[in-house]
Amino acid sequence: MPDGRCLIRLEGEVDLAVVPDLVAQLEFAMEQLSPSLVLDMTAVEFIDSSGLAALVRARREAEARGGGLVLTGTNEVLAELLELTRLDEYFDIVPMADLPSTDA
Repeated sequence: MPDGRCLIRLEGEVDLAVVPDLVAQLEFAMEQLSPSLVLDMTAVEFIDSSGLAALVRARREAEARGGGLVLTGTNEVLAELLELTRLDEYFDIVPMADLPSTDA
């Protein structure tokens, strides 16, 4: 992204089966690209407790590295889940339109 953050697009189901790969990808991004991540959740169809836990861990790790983690593209179902778990108070959730453009 123009502001130095790394945009990562998640898709499909974020559950126990994919969490190990997701964690590895997020750690790689923080180590090699930027400790500041923006996760685009637009194409996420389902997320379970292990997926939510991975996002919480990723935010903690990003902050420990001097960065942060922002969620964007949260659909109505995901927004409701984040609200029910009170994670909407924990994560920075920003509408896609409010992010700097990635167009060249």
